[in-house]
Amino acid sequence: MQKDNALLSKWLPIFVVAVLLILVYKLLGSVDTVMSVLNRFLNIVSPFLFGVLICYFLYIPCQKLEKVYKSLNIRFIPKRARLFSVLSVYLCVTLLIILFIVVIVPILIASLIDLASNIPLYYSHILNYINNLPSTDITDLDLKSHLNDFAINTLSQLFDPVKVEQMARSVFGLAGGVLRALISLIVSLYILLDRDNIFTFFRKLSTALFKSKTRVQIKKYLDQANNVLFIFIASKGLDSIINWIAVTTILLVFNVKYAVLLGIIAGFANFIPYLGSLVAVIFISFLTLLTGGMDVTIKTLILLIIFQQLDANFIEPKIMGRTLKISPILVIFSVIFGGAYFGVVGMFLAVPIATILKQMLIEYIDSKKQESTQSV
Repeated sequence: MQKDNALLSKWLPIFVVAVLLILVYKLLGSVDTVMSVLNRFLNIVSPFLFGVLICYFLYIPCQKLEKVYKSLNIRFIPKRARLFSVLSVYLCVTLLIILFIVVIVPILIASLIDLASNIPLYYSHILNYINNLPSTDITDLDLKSHLNDFAINTLSQLFDPVKVEQMARSVFGLAGGVLRALISLIVSLYILLDRDNIFTFFRKLSTALFKSKTRVQIKKYLDQANNVLFIFIASKGLDSIINWIAVTTILLVFNVKYAVLLGIIAGFANFIPYLGSLVAVIFISFLTLLTGGMDVTIKTLILLIIFQQLDANFIEPKIMGRTLKISPILVIFSVIFGGAYFGVVGMFLAVPIATILKQMLIEYIDSKKQESTQSV
């Protein structure tokens, strides 16, 4: 019996490794099939994932408001404090969404339509400027032919039948997106209402799966990740709203065309550290030059640069605090890496994820140093 156990303990790891290698080989041979199955699975569970994400951001206001309702001296409200708090928060969010759709969306649609219709005019302005450059300037680079090639390639891609079909499918998929959004809201509503039972279940599950020391370590890392993610996204969200309002106000003061649209672009770009604000300022200055002339562009550019410096050195650090201690080089690297592999969402989440990994790596190194010191 002992001999059989010894043989089993000897050959079982080898057998497991062999099975894993075979599985990896099979998966690499059918990457397209695996990715197709994975994408389909993600499409199915995406409403639930977005529902959890909604809960993540609405949990704190619901918790704060629940305490307020419990402190009221009205007979039936304290017993139903959670229900009233969740409904109140969702009512406020719904009103903000309706306000955005009614007030901002029509302006954005009008700006996008006007911008699309004026693209040939702006293109001709650029060509005229290039043609009027002195011969000693960069005209030797044959910018006109390069610009024509770029315009032809861009238009051919825009009006390519495959692209048109994809755009049509996207429009028809809008109804499915609305349905998934409604499912996400319903899921988040039930999670917030029943969050005590959900937390209890996961605590019992962690107790059954992990030892006490491992549970403490996992909880520590999860708390750190939660702290970094929430502070980064919440503070960046508030700072992006400030950017949107400030940039829109600056552009409206100088009667810059598409001011609201450009302000929203600046707000979203602010989520991408360092690079986002720079790209937004360059894009806004270029479009202002085409629509308003050099004089307006210089004035708006000066004010935008002043505001960006104030935001980077005073406003954002005041909002975010010193929680995210990460070097600019690591920020730029993580943003480029996240954008290359995961698109815009990867660029948004690159910095908090890099911060979490950095903290875990530093703690691991410190623990190894302590172990080596104690062993000596």
